[in-house]
Amino acid sequence: MRRIVASALLLLQLPLAEAATQPNSLASLNQQVQARSALLVDASSGRVLFSRNPTEPLPPASTLKLLTALLVYERTHLDGKVVIEQADTLVEPSRIPLQTGETVPVRTLVQSLLIGSDNDSALALARHTGGSVEKFVALMNARARELGCTNSLFLNPNGLPAPGQVTTALDLLKIFQAAMAVPELREICRTPRLALRTAAAVQTLKNHNKLLGVYPGMGPAKTGWTLRSRHTFAASATRDGHELHLILLHSANKWTDAKALFDFGFEQFRREENTSATAGK
Repeated sequence: MRRIVASALLLLQLPLAEAATQPNSLASLNQQVQARSALLVDASSGRVLFSRNPTEPLPPASTLKLLTALLVYERTHLDGKVVIEQADTLVEPSRIPLQTGETVPVRTLVQSLLIGSDNDSALALARHTGGSVEKFVALMNARARELGCTNSLFLNPNGLPAPGQVTTALDLLKIFQAAMAVPELREICRTPRLALRTAAAVQTLKNHNKLLGVYPGMGPAKTGWTLRSRHTFAASATRDGHELHLILLHSANKWTDAKALFDFGFEQFRREENTSATAGK
């Protein structure tokens, strides 16, 4: 991860005139990307392909649920069942909804958390895993510090607005990569839709990632949005054997930002491979 930090800082120091000469023009891309903070890296090497304000603290919105899911997985391996309490159900706006007294598998709640971004599932999982929501939040912050997140503070398990709750693109990248290293969580995050049964009904969860199945190579991701945070996004895409990881915070439109940045990243590899092939002739 030190390699990512160093590369990010180096890219930030790149003079504008020099940036403009880069393939596909970093200067042009800078004008296109609307996110206040963004970080695009090659997953295998840690090489930074684009960086903007990677250490600026900003609200994470529902991308925070990646840390909730990671912590739940590490402590339960998605086994067990949760008896829903009334306090779990008293949350808006996104919810299954859960009903007081029903019993729901941990795995089902994690699927609801990452695919449907349901806030009631986050509360139920936090209480079940940590003993209380407050204790779980303390565990979240401790786990974030273990991952090397130095500029984040988490105050709830669902990412709903809370004064002082922030992360950075660099910190969120560390959380995203740790979560995506777990095959079960990675698979859930790239599931387009899922039939979910609870006491309320059988319903179809639809992944909030609008690029899934639309953008070529789109992989697992977690979306977020609140009025204060604007669009947030932690995502992976793979083409021609290259996997890219992208973090966006405070974007006016994460979909156009993500497409522009992923296109830019994959184009760099294509150009480099063509140059290498030509040089080898």
